[in-house]
Amino acid sequence: MSRRCNAGLREAIIQTSLELGSQLGEEGLTMRGIASRLGVSATALYQHFESKASILREIRVYGIDLMYDAISPALQENVDPAERMRLITRRYIDFARENKWLYSVLMEHDQLEWAELTPEDISRSLRPLTAVRQAVAQGREAGAWRDGVNDELAAFQLWASVHGLCSLLNNGRFNEQHPAFPLSDERSLIDMFVEGCVRSISK
Repeated sequence: MSRRCNAGLREAIIQTSLELGSQLGEEGLTMRGIASRLGVSATALYQHFESKASILREIRVYGIDLMYDAISPALQENVDPAERMRLITRRYIDFARENKWLYSVLMEHDQLEWAELTPEDISRSLRPLTAVRQAVAQGREAGAWRDGVNDELAAFQLWASVHGLCSLLNNGRFNEQHPAFPLSDERSLIDMFVEGCVRSISK
């Protein structure tokens, strides 16, 4: 098999695994199922990935790039810093809601073994958080945030808060039947949440 065919099959394995995972969840994602969907032998899969775990690791790398591509254009928007932060936050939430299974692989799966990663791998894995840091730094340079706000802590607080909301929504913790917080209008909740995040650091 040529190098180009090998690269094409590897990409197809990732795409097919992402489709199956989104449809069936991680338990339904099997090497045999991936091979069957692709119309190839399981042996062909093992020539590229030694296990399902190695496919999930590759999906995580691929997904981080997709997430970054979804939120980073907001950094170039010609808007005030507060609005830029709103855009990044909304795009992050929209990505998580539109890619529930992928988001769970990125953020709720077994944690990465950071000690085993190269500096380049670590930098790539942190790109979404880096985008939030950049937005906070831009706001600081423009004088948009309150005095005393620590940029690093603010970026982490914003990311942690948004991740928490995404996890609650994706796991079905908020719905119309919830006894304490019956949710009938998800978009209004998200808008209120985003505004609260931005106001927490704004002047």
